[in-house]
Amino acid sequence: MARPRSAAATLLVVALALINRSTPASAQGNSSAPSSVSATSRSQTQQPVNDRVRREIERLRARPEGSRVPPADSFTLGPRAIPATASLRGVVAVAEGSLDVYGRLDGSAYVMNGDIVVHNGGVISGDAMSIGGRVLLDGGRIDGEQLSLSAAPAAVVQAARASAPLTTWQSVKLVVGWFAILVIIGLGVLIFAEPNMDGVVESLEGNFARAFWFGVLGEIMALPALVLLCVGLALTILGALLIPFAIVAYAIAVTGLLALGFLAVARLTGRTWSRAATDATPNAVRRANLRALFVGLVLYLGLWLLAAIFTWQPIAGAILRGVALAVSWVAVTVGLGAALLSRAGTRRLDQRERAAAARRSGPADLAWQTPTPVTGVTAARRPVVVVKDAT
Repeated sequence: MARPRSAAATLLVVALALINRSTPASAQGNSSAPSSVSATSRSQTQQPVNDRVRREIERLRARPEGSRVPPADSFTLGPRAIPATASLRGVVAVAEGSLDVYGRLDGSAYVMNGDIVVHNGGVISGDAMSIGGRVLLDGGRIDGEQLSLSAAPAAVVQAARASAPLTTWQSVKLVVGWFAILVIIGLGVLIFAEPNMDGVVESLEGNFARAFWFGVLGEIMALPALVLLCVGLALTILGALLIPFAIVAYAIAVTGLLALGFLAVARLTGRTWSRAATDATPNAVRRANLRALFVGLVLYLGLWLLAAIFTWQPIAGAILRGVALAVSWVAVTVGLGAALLSRAGTRRLDQRERAAAARRSGPADLAWQTPTPVTGVTAARRPVVVVKDAT
């Protein structure tokens, strides 16, 4: 019985020795297995980019430094790794994740919102660009250019788009939009405040030059008047609390005067280009005023529309915009002065001012001297007033 026991003991010792010798190799194999398995699993679970990332990539490609970035279809979503035994050729693009390079990449690497890490033994023969991340060398090598962009692409592109000039179509849409707004405001004024517009138009007819210079003075004194108003309110505690409301009310009042004055100028301008009312009934007069207002807005906004059409031509567009700006400024200034003189259309001209306006427009009793029928009436002899003796 001693020999079987000794043989069993010998076999047990030999088995334990074999196990101890195989343990380091298995441990070493297990230690390297997770990295390869992890790298393989990470490289096999790539997904195409979604719409949000696609838009962000396109915005990046619009930047000057992003011109080398491949299209959005070349990107994959999520982290990615190139195993040590792998050798890839071409461009590798990753979004919303990092790129770990253990092997060789014969091409360029692009990562958005992630890092590019080249580990020991890894090689990138081309460029390495990381947007929103870093390019790190962990014992590896990058033969091309290393570039890291920390700025957010969306913010930069939005700022560039905000400062970019408008296109021709955008300029045309802007002019049409302003025309629609002014037409709507004009209709509201004609419906609810037509007497006020009549008063402003009457002030314009009374003294055009005076209205212009009064409008220039009003534009110069607009801001100082607001400052004086705020200083006066700040003298008391209750007034200081009302300063924000006073600023808003002042801005609304100035905007209303500007709009009322400009609409009055547009109506006065359009009246010279439109057909006058055939009768003096209220409805006919209102239709004539509406037609004159519409024609006047078309004339003034037509200058801006012409400038918008020539936006593609820098020199012609700049000249037309300058002309439109000058004409519009004169119209707004004259309208503001007339609105101030007429107290927003509530003050009408007296008899003396009406007579002065009639004299400036030319005396009617000189029409008989016209050798041709300019006024629509054939020339005739000057009427002679005969005073009969009552006796």
